[in-house]
Amino acid sequence: MSSFSQRMGYNPTRSLVQQEDLDAETRVAMWNLLVIFREILEDRIYLQYQNDGYLQQVLLAMWTYTFKEARDEYPGDAKVWQRMKAGVLDFSWFDALDVLENFAKDIKRLQPESESYQFWEGFAEAANDRFEQYLVGYRFIETEITPVGSTEESEAVQEALDAVGGLKGARHALTRAVDLLANRQNPDYPNSMKESISAVESVIRMVSGETDLAAGLKKLESAGLTIHPALKQAWMKMYGYTSDESGVRHGAIEAATVDQALAKYMLVTCSGFVSYLIEEGRKAGLL
Repeated sequence: MSSFSQRMGYNPTRSLVQQEDLDAETRVAMWNLLVIFREILEDRIYLQYQNDGYLQQVLLAMWTYTFKEARDEYPGDAKVWQRMKAGVLDFSWFDALDVLENFAKDIKRLQPESESYQFWEGFAEAANDRFEQYLVGYRFIETEITPVGSTEESEAVQEALDAVGGLKGARHALTRAVDLLANRQNPDYPNSMKESISAVESVIRMVSGETDLAAGLKKLESAGLTIHPALKQAWMKMYGYTSDESGVRHGAIEAATVDQALAKYMLVTCSGFVSYLIEEGRKAGLL
C-alpha cells in the first residue's frame, strides 16, 4: 500500500522488483521483523516455560550452521543477535535472505512439542507480507525462500503442498521442485521442471491408477471427473513439451535454455493443476 507522500507524488513509488539486491529500507524492515519475533519468542517462552532454552538453541544453531562458527566458542545471545543484524543489514543480499530462511528453519525444527502455535508459520507469513510491500521477488514457501514474484504464486504452491497431504509421491516431487528452484547458490531449473510435472503425474496415478498422463486424464473423465477439452488439450501439450525426445525430461533441453522464469512458471502452473485434480478427485469419490 502506498503512503500519503507517494500518492501525492512527493516520494517515488516502488516499480522495480528486487531480484538480486535488497535496498537499505527493505533490509531494515527485515531486521525489524526479526526483532519483533525475538520479543514474541522471549515473552511466550517466559510465560509458558520459565526458561529461555528454546530461543538459545535457535541462536546456537544460527551461530553454528548459518555463520559456520565453532560451537564451543558461542559468544552469548546478544552477540549472535548482533551478528544476525549485520547479516541482514550489511552482508550481500543472498546472505541476508539466508539469515531469514535459516531462522525460520531453526524455530520450526527446535520448537517444543508442547507449543501449539507454529512460530515459523507466523514468521514466514509476516516476511511474505514485507516481501510484497517492498517488491522483493521472493516468497517463503514453507521454510524455503523461493523466487516467485507474487504472493498469489507462492500461495498456489503452498496450497498444493497442503492439498497433497498423504500423497507422498506428489509431495516429494513438489518439495524437490521448490528446493531445486530455491537454491540460490546452485539452482537446477531443468530438474525443478521435471519434479513439477512429476507431481502432476503422481496425482494422476494415485487418482486413476494410470502411469501415463493422457491415459490418466481419460480414465478420470470416464470416472465422472469432467475436464474442459481446452484445459485437457493444454495439459497434453505441456506434457508433450516436457516428455518428447527433445524435452526437458530426456535431458535434451540444456540448462542454459531453461531459466528461472520458465522453471517458476512450471512450478506454479503444476501446483495449480495438482490442487485442481485433488479437489475434483475428492468430489468424484476417487480419493
